[in-house]
Amino acid sequence: MSDVLSSLRNEKTRIIGICGMGGVGKTTMVREIIKRLEGMSLFDDVVITTISAAVNIRTIQTDIADSLGMKFVEESESRRAPSLHERIKQSKRILIILDDVWPELKLQDVGIPFGVGPTTNEVYKGCKILLKSQNEEVCKVMGCKDIFKVQALNKEEAWELFRATVGESLDNNHDLSHVAKLIVDECKGLPIAIITVGKALLPSNGKHEWNTALQELKNSLPENITGMEREVYSCIKLSYDKLDSDEVKSCFLLCCLFPEDYDVPIEYLVRYGLGRATFRNTNTVKDVRDKVHSFVEKLKRRFLLLDSEKEECIKMHDVVRDVAISISSKDPHRFMVRSFDAKGEGGGWLGVQKVTNQEHCSAISLIDVTLDENITNGLECPKLELLQLKNSSSSSEYSNHFKGLRELKVLALLGMDMSGYLASKRSLPLGEPKYLHTLCL
Repeated sequence: MSDVLSSLRNEKTRIIGICGMGGVGKTTMVREIIKRLEGMSLFDDVVITTISAAVNIRTIQTDIADSLGMKFVEESESRRAPSLHERIKQSKRILIILDDVWPELKLQDVGIPFGVGPTTNEVYKGCKILLKSQNEEVCKVMGCKDIFKVQALNKEEAWELFRATVGESLDNNHDLSHVAKLIVDECKGLPIAIITVGKALLPSNGKHEWNTALQELKNSLPENITGMEREVYSCIKLSYDKLDSDEVKSCFLLCCLFPEDYDVPIEYLVRYGLGRATFRNTNTVKDVRDKVHSFVEKLKRRFLLLDSEKEECIKMHDVVRDVAISISSKDPHRFMVRSFDAKGEGGGWLGVQKVTNQEHCSAISLIDVTLDENITNGLECPKLELLQLKNSSSSSEYSNHFKGLRELKVLALLGMDMSGYLASKRSLPLGEPKYLHTLCL
């Protein structure tokens, strides 16, 4: 962190990269850097925006503009770029943090003044860029002069973090000391793994449970998740397994239906859980809401969910989300999450068709997918209870996209353009659901 701050002070350095595998602590490091910058006079403005796998130039432009108190008059991305470029230049010293960069981002398309300007050959030196990525190659391609690799913790650091997470009472329990150190070794120095396992275990659980946890970590099969090591998967999976009820597990898995880096409204977890009758002994919506909020707090304490800057929302770390998707895809009442460009999820038409033919799917979430006949004809899932379409659209005129959804209880069409259906007075793209409890438009 000191090296990054030193690089930011260097007037010749324009763009800096922080890279490392998922769960190693890059996000925590960036947050701490932002805190330290608040006590310094290095920059007039510090702006952060999340890029993610499916790059959305418009969203990035809006994030930066909002942070600078700017409102766009222009609608198109190409016309917004020069306006944003000029506004950024009004800040004599500005740091733009690009979080979670996966593919190369063309800064001129956004309007970030790096190198020459979009309309002139001037070079603007008042803007510095700090990007965070799981891919070192992205840092190189984008021209990072300094690239800092966040490494896993060494054994001593890992042990101290585990002790801090579990609590000092572990020091007085000699029976657990040996097995605890073996468990920490299995976490391979990854902070997210150490913390999630530490939150799942307490000294009061007893040696047998700790021994079982160690064996589970050792015996977990490798998971084919992009950017993930098998140790990370097994550690997060263990924390999930240690949740004390199927209800809180269901609440956790509902969060993976939403896109990467999404601010998930807690109220949607209430609506989806209510519609599927997930929560027992709840007679009113208030009962469900109280229970969901208590589950969310429990999941945050386990670091399976994160706080959001938006009120009444939570976020899911992208590594944890990958694990949640993997868990839910193997459940007897399996979930299926597909995004056209999402990393590691096998998006695209073939990925959708391959999975949707499984008759046991109970929940499907399609994100940024264009629905056409090849996909929708495959969506014959007789046990489907929840269908969420997020920012998806129809490529053809179909009056009945989804067939055989008679058990559907929850339908959510989020960010969908419904004007075509309204103009033509066509019905929603449904079959004949008889048990629909929750409809979100």
